[in-house]
Amino acid sequence: MRPTRRELLGAGGLLLLTACTERAAPAPAPIDPDVALREAAVARERSLLQAYDAVLLVLPALGERLLPVRAEHVAHLTALTGPAPADTPSASASAGSGPAAVPLPQTAAAALASLVQAERATATAHAGDVPAASRPLAALLAALSASEASHAVVLV
Repeated sequence: MRPTRRELLGAGGLLLLTACTERAAPAPAPIDPDVALREAAVARERSLLQAYDAVLLVLPALGERLLPVRAEHVAHLTALTGPAPADTPSASASAGSGPAAVPLPQTAAAALASLVQAERATATAHAGDVPAASRPLAALLAALSASEASHAVVLV
């Protein structure tokens, strides 16, 4: 027995309807874990820059000692983000912004101790992100971590 024209049209319509409704939604684009790791590293470097700016604002006499280290943080930021125009101390830096920001120091010794603590915390955080990063970012984070650790030694 041959199917009727009506049965064929109905079956064709059913096939079209089924094909349209059972199609899987497109898979979301994979999330690159390096994006979040890089953003966190950038935030840490910016926080260190703000800490140095706060100290330099209150204790400009420390400039000879701190400006070379601060310049290295600008280089770190550039390595993470690409070239940026902000490579000089900011007069509008505030001590209360960012996780590694230091309180406005009253003495050079207190300022240096705060910066050493911020450098060590940043070194630890950079190193902690290495296992989750891609090879190129892991290498950069490891180098930044080593640099921050050396800064803590230089500032003591």
